[in-house]
Amino acid sequence: MLSPRRLAATAALVAVLALGVLTLLVLAGLITPGAAAATVAFLVSFAALALLVLSVRRLDGKAHRIDLRAKKHEAELAKTTAALKNVETRLDVLVKAIEASAARRADDLGAILASLGEDRVNAMARAREVEELRDEVRALAKDRV
Repeated sequence: MLSPRRLAATAALVAVLALGVLTLLVLAGLITPGAAAATVAFLVSFAALALLVLSVRRLDGKAHRIDLRAKKHEAELAKTTAALKNVETRLDVLVKAIEASAARRADDLGAILASLGEDRVNAMARAREVEELRDEVRALAKDRV
């Protein structure tokens, strides 16, 4: 398809040739000036119609390209949205795993601290028992002497 500039140049050349032929026909007396004026009016309206058709085709082509570009961006957006949902799902799984691990660690730490507390209480009770036994042994040792 011709570019708009080439098409305009070709149309201008054809219009000049047609006007020249009509002028020669009127001067030669082969057609009347009214018929020549009607022919010129018809050719002008035909040229305007051709210009409108070409303009509409060009605008339609641009609209089609814009539509294709918009569809391409929509497809990319859909892919991005799907990827984000996938990442969000994975993050939810990871958060649940981390929370479960933190709960297990808290339970383990509580058990360890409870165990240490029990050992300390038991150690204090044993220390008292040992102290009492020492006191008894000292008392017995004094009685013997």
